[in-house]
Amino acid sequence: MKLIKLSSNDGVMLLVVTSWALNLSLVKVALREIPPLPYNGIRLLLASAVLLFWLLLRRDNLRFDRQDLPKLVLLSFSGHALYQFLFISGIHMTTASNTAVIFGATPIMISLLSSFFKHEKIKPLGWLGIALGFTGIYLVISGRAGGFSLTRQTWKGDLLLFTAVFFWAHYSVSARPLLKKYSPLKFTAVTMGLGSLMFFPFAVLQLRKLPFAAISLRAWMCMLYSGVIALSLALVLWFFSVRKVGNSQTAIYSNLQPVLAVVFAHLLIRETITHTLLLGTLIVVVGIYFTRRGRETAAG
Repeated sequence: MKLIKLSSNDGVMLLVVTSWALNLSLVKVALREIPPLPYNGIRLLLASAVLLFWLLLRRDNLRFDRQDLPKLVLLSFSGHALYQFLFISGIHMTTASNTAVIFGATPIMISLLSSFFKHEKIKPLGWLGIALGFTGIYLVISGRAGGFSLTRQTWKGDLLLFTAVFFWAHYSVSARPLLKKYSPLKFTAVTMGLGSLMFFPFAVLQLRKLPFAAISLRAWMCMLYSGVIALSLALVLWFFSVRKVGNSQTAIYSNLQPVLAVVFAHLLIRETITHTLLLGTLIVVVGIYFTRRGRETAAG
């Protein structure tokens, strides 16, 4: 019987996916004491500082061609400022488990937009995966209350998160031409930095009223982890893995994220795991797999 050998790169990717899954529960913990906008403003500045510092360590420059600047600014707004506003507002109004499964379907949204912009062709297996993915999301969103309801507490948060997934997918698809000219680290550091500056004014008013002394060490540590580890270092390590072994292999590991995040939410913040949540999570993971297989087949 042959044993599966795991490389150091496999270990790195598992750590990255685990850190992202854990982050959703830690964000929920921090939001018990820190309002969403100040929390996100501070963690975005932390993440931007780490990425820019990493860029300087690699002795890279911040130069971009003049014709790329308008698109760079637009993607900074939609992919970071607006996306982060929707994300932090959404997770504040829903559960970490719902957030995990909705965001787990990001590859499905990317496939839809790639097909719309004619970057890729989706084969029947891919369309089956997309249908399964949205079915799983419907089960997760509606399962906690037996169906959609405008008065339900988590429904609005789920809708904000679904919109956030759309903007993140649009950012990812629209960034492809620029990523052929600039390194992933350089592009991410600059767009996140600009996006943070756009987002921060919305957090300033609440930051001035924030009772810093009353916030626990636990909440500050959760914010530090979210900004430095999950939002910056993990992203850099992921890009290095993509460069080393390619998108197809790294994509396999992100299938684990919604599953791990649901487990962390149960263990750390005692969120209930229902049969509907488990079924929805499983359907989303299978949908992601089929969608990616459909994209690979289309690419030849």
